[in-house]
Amino acid sequence: MARHSGKNLKVLHGANEIDGCDGFDIEETHGTTDLTSAGDPWKSHETVQGEWSGTITMKADHEAAANQSLRSGDSISFSGYTEGDATGKTFLSGTCTITSHKVAAAFDGTVTREYSVMGNGALSVDVVT
Repeated sequence: MARHSGKNLKVLHGANEIDGCDGFDIEETHGTTDLTSAGDPWKSHETVQGEWSGTITMKADHEAAANQSLRSGDSISFSGYTEGDATGKTFLSGTCTITSHKVAAAFDGTVTREYSVMGNGALSVDVVT
């Protein structure tokens, strides 16, 4: 079984890489509606609308060129690469809304940023060509 680490991960906002990114997670879900009638021996259901959401985490970089000026309420074009963006690698993409923006700091640690996102439309899974 082929496995890989996230050491080459990359997140893009449009065509611009988000500098200092050290992780992201995306979860795709679908709702269901119950189709079971009284007396049915087994429950049955059907899927309804899907959705996706997640977080993007990074080391804070306050330079304008670092592309870390995003704020809650912003809409972005997200592309997330778990293995880097070389030909043949799989990536996730879609339009999403930033639903929260968090900055964390400790006197003996690294300043970090975390963005929570909610998909606006479908999440695509593609291969870099």
